[in-house]
Amino acid sequence: MTLYLSVLLIGSRNTWLKKPEHFLRLALGGAALILVLKVLAYETGGGAGLLSDAAESILNMLTAFLGIYGTLWARLPRDEAHPYGHGKIESLFSGLQGLLLAITTGVLGYSILRGSYRPLHLENVLTVWLYEGIAMGINAALALLLLYGARRFHSQILRAESWHLLGDAATSRLVLGGIMAVWAGLPPLIDVGVGLSIMAFMGYGAFQLLRESITTLIDARDPSLMLRMAEALRKNRQLTWIDIHNVRIQRYGHAIHVDGHVTFPWYWSLREAHHALKGLEEALRAEFSRPVEFFWHMDPCEPICCPYCEVPDCPYRQAPFTQRLAITPDTLFLNQKGIR
Repeated sequence: MTLYLSVLLIGSRNTWLKKPEHFLRLALGGAALILVLKVLAYETGGGAGLLSDAAESILNMLTAFLGIYGTLWARLPRDEAHPYGHGKIESLFSGLQGLLLAITTGVLGYSILRGSYRPLHLENVLTVWLYEGIAMGINAALALLLLYGARRFHSQILRAESWHLLGDAATSRLVLGGIMAVWAGLPPLIDVGVGLSIMAFMGYGAFQLLRESITTLIDARDPSLMLRMAEALRKNRQLTWIDIHNVRIQRYGHAIHVDGHVTFPWYWSLREAHHALKGLEEALRAEFSRPVEFFWHMDPCEPICCPYCEVPDCPYRQAPFTQRLAITPDTLFLNQKGIR
């Protein structure tokens, strides 16, 4: 049922969900419905597990509001004050989502440890199961939908929100299992354990979101992007790309900015080198399937390049070819020519 609903909502690439904020508006509406269901479940059954589950849905509504605002801001065009655009605002809002998640985790964990919640009642367990089951199905469908949107638009905010919803669906399942365990005769302390387990899961999610947001905001090296760059260069390698080094990749929301040095034959005209550079950029854009801005510095080859230069019939070669230059994330990162 969940998979069918997700496929129905996603449809084709011409779906009405054409922008990141469209996904988040749908998530906001779903979060409101889920919150109603979970509040009804807590009012009917009480317990630490149902309290923490309902609180997580309140958080999902807040993060969806933040996400909508953040995605609209991030898509503003570049201007004189923001020459690289506003894409990094996505990382800031994703971090705010993580911070909200961390605060909520701490407050709820403290409340559960103090016992500040309605005790668990098992008289209406089937009604509780109905409310929680419907909420869990909607959550799972929305999470799959947002995960699709995150991959389609390379959006940190959508990925963060999908994490929230996946976690919410998982915790609902845990809550239902805890209620059934108590209903079957196990100690009520299990309900407290379920609530604290949910808090631990939410805390881990908050840590992951905050770490990813901070690394993006401070332009920390992204190993996955560097690896993809190396693979794209190896796949499309041309013999006239003598050396590529000092590569830096920065993320600006769904777009990326690439700086680097590329070495061409020193005797080429500026027109020849420019044409080759455009070919390199077109090949990389096709591999990344997202907006990419390149700032390349063109270097002329030097005698140290001859042992690994594969340019055929070079009239100025000063040493024979001995080995092909490796293209890896580490070789791309270093600011030096030659075997490294």
